[in-house]
Amino acid sequence: MEINVELIFLLVQAIITAILGVLTKDSVIPSKWIPIQNIVIGIISGIVALGFNLFANAPIAIVTCLAISLGVGGGYDAIRIKDK
Repeated sequence: MEINVELIFLLVQAIITAILGVLTKDSVIPSKWIPIQNIVIGIISGIVALGFNLFANAPIAIVTCLAISLGVGGGYDAIRIKDK
């Protein structure tokens, strides 16, 4: 099995998004603004990925990174709702 740089980058992005979501939810940023935080993280991650030439074009990089950051945030919220 070959592990490539893109996979490592996307995994790191998901972990950073999850950690920021846990740390800032309800204490620093109100819950209603967490999706905006995840969008900002996704856009910044897309720009960083483009800087490292991990994607061929900007729209694919940004959409992929947005999907990951929003997916992680949504997954966290789904777990929290299930626990309540």
